[in-house]
Amino acid sequence: MVITIKIIYKLIFIIILFFLVNLCEVDSNSEKMVFYNNTNIHNEDKFKIYFKKSINSHEIKKILNDYNMNVISYIIDDEEYYAWDIDRLIEKYIEDKNLEEKIYYKLNGINIDGINVICEHEEIRRFSLIENIY
Repeated sequence: MVITIKIIYKLIFIIILFFLVNLCEVDSNSEKMVFYNNTNIHNEDKFKIYFKKSINSHEIKKILNDYNMNVISYIIDDEEYYAWDIDRLIEKYIEDKNLEEKIYYKLNGINIDGINVICEHEEIRRFSLIENIY
């Protein structure tokens, strides 16, 4: 009898925690993890890379020069922008902005949340060791 009462209390406690914490809403980035094959590092694949914190367009231009990656698109504020290089990306991003914003973004660059790339698994491995990505 005492054991069943303890079990009932624990069950009620878990149910209360479920509603207080709302476990269904826990945000996990596990679906965004970059997976690559370590056994065959010279295979080429398409990867969607998100940065843990946004990277400025001027910084990413310097970073990508060190890697053999073909950038397909850039992710900014959950929108994809297709551009050949950073300069064209900035032009495309500021098309609908006012003059003040255009000048600001041209001088300071824009914050990039992620990129879509095509590269070998080895490049992703090297990139993930240096940059904070998921």
